[in-house]
Amino acid sequence: MKFNTQPGGDPPASGNIFGWRVSLIGLVLILVLGALAAYRHYTLGVPVGFDDPLEQPQQRDYYHDKADREAARQDSLRKSRQ
Repeated sequence: MKFNTQPGGDPPASGNIFGWRVSLIGLVLILVLGALAAYRHYTLGVPVGFDDPLEQPQQRDYYHDKADREAARQDSLRKSRQ
């Protein structure tokens, strides 16, 4: 006795165990998230992340500049004490 056999011996049309409604909802969700990512990329300038960070030019951010300012302030305090 075999289980999961179709009468007539034809295999099922697809192996989709969830049904087409759930598959289409998943497709819509993926498309909406892709559209959101594209919107954020184009309007806010958020990088996509395909560039190699080792090949990008080093850019100084706020914290590097702040550390330089603090170091310069401490050096100036040392010079004034001498």
